[in-house]
Amino acid sequence: MILLTTSRQFREMCSAQYSRQSAFEEISSGLSKQKGIEVNYPFRVQYHRTRKKIASSIDRMWPSLPFLDQVEILHQEHRPPYDFGLPTPLPDQARVFLSQWQTRSDLEAIYKVKEPCTIDPKMGIVFSNKKVLWGSSDLPYRERNPKFLSHLRKPDRYLEKAISLHHVHGDNYFHFFMFVVCKVMACRTFGLPDSIPFLVNEQTANTPFFKQAISLGLFGKHEIVVQPRKKVFGVKECYLVRTFAVHDPYFDQICKAMGLEEDPADGPPILLVRDETAPNGRTYRNQAELSNFAKDRGFQVFDPGQLPIIDQARIFNRSPLIISPHGAGLTNIIFRRKKPSHLIELFNPGMGSGHYYLIAMEKGFHYASQMTINPVGTSFTANTEVDLSALKARIDPLMDQL
Repeated sequence: MILLTTSRQFREMCSAQYSRQSAFEEISSGLSKQKGIEVNYPFRVQYHRTRKKIASSIDRMWPSLPFLDQVEILHQEHRPPYDFGLPTPLPDQARVFLSQWQTRSDLEAIYKVKEPCTIDPKMGIVFSNKKVLWGSSDLPYRERNPKFLSHLRKPDRYLEKAISLHHVHGDNYFHFFMFVVCKVMACRTFGLPDSIPFLVNEQTANTPFFKQAISLGLFGKHEIVVQPRKKVFGVKECYLVRTFAVHDPYFDQICKAMGLEEDPADGPPILLVRDETAPNGRTYRNQAELSNFAKDRGFQVFDPGQLPIIDQARIFNRSPLIISPHGAGLTNIIFRRKKPSHLIELFNPGMGSGHYYLIAMEKGFHYASQMTINPVGTSFTANTEVDLSALKARIDPLMDQL
C-alpha cells in the first residue's frame, strides 16, 4: 500500500538534507593538504570551487519551478540524527562527514511528478513544462549543467510511465547498491507496481555489476529502460525515489533476493586487497607483508573486484571478521545477514568517508579504524604502508574470541 502524506514535514527534512550535504561539500573541499602528503596541484581545489560556483550561478538563470510544488508525495519517513560516537582515528574528511550526520535528519520519500516531464540524461534532473525542477535528482547539492536546450524540443523517446533510478555515480559499486538497488527495494516495500519500467542511465547500465544484478533478479519483473548519455526522455507519469543513507531492511531484501543464507556457518576471516591497477590508487607498499601476515592467521585474502557479485556476497555472508582498505569493496558488508561481525577499516591519512562506519552501525557490527602511515603522492590517491604491529594488537584479541 502506498502511503499518502502531507508535505510540510517533508519540506523541512529536504531542506535539512540539502544543508547537510552542502556543508559537507564546502568543508571537505577545503581539505587540500594533509601532513606528510605531497599535493601536486595546490590551486586545483580553489579553481574547481570557483568554476562550480560560476557554473551554478549560470544554471540558476534558467526558468525553474519549485520542486515540491510539482510533485505529489506518496510516502515520507524521516529519522532523527544518527546517535553514535565518532571512532578514532579518522581522516578529517570522514570526521566532517560523520559529524554532519550527527546533526541532521535522514529522509526517505517517494514522489510522483504531477505533470508529464522530461528527464535529463546526466543526473536525472526533471524538467516540467520546459522548466527545470532543481532538487529533483537524488544529489540536489551537486546538480549542474543539464542539457537545457534539449528540453525545449521533442523528447528523443517518450514513456507512458517510469520509475527513475538515475544516480550520477551509479557506475561505482558502492553508489550502485546504496542509491540504485536500494531504490528498487523501496519500490517493492511501498507497493509501486512491477508493471512500471525502471529508467536507468547508460553509465550505470554499462557496468558489469549492473548486468550481474539483472541476472540475479534484483530488479524483479520490471522492464529496464536505458537512457543514453545524450538523449532526453519524456515521461507521462514519472516516479522519483529517495532512500535512507543506510537501511538494513533493504540490505536484507537484497540478500534474500540473492538467495544468501540467513544464519550461515562462519567461514574464515577475510582481508581485502586493492589491486595495483585500482583507478584511485591508494595501494600499500607493504601489501605482500600484509597479505602474508593475514594468511598466517588463517585469513582468506582476495580482491573482491576480481569476483562476480554472488561470490563476493557469499564470502562476506559467512565472515565474522573483515579487514579492508577504505573503498567500494567494503560495500559487501551489507551481505552479512542478521549476524554480528567485526570490521577493521584502514584509512589513508588524506581521504576517506564514513559510509562504511554508518553501515556497520546500522548492522550492529563491532567497528575499529586504523590509519595507514608514510603517505607518498597526492592526498586522495597516495600510496601508504600498513603498520603491522598496530594491526596485530587489534587482531590477535579478536582471533582469540573467534
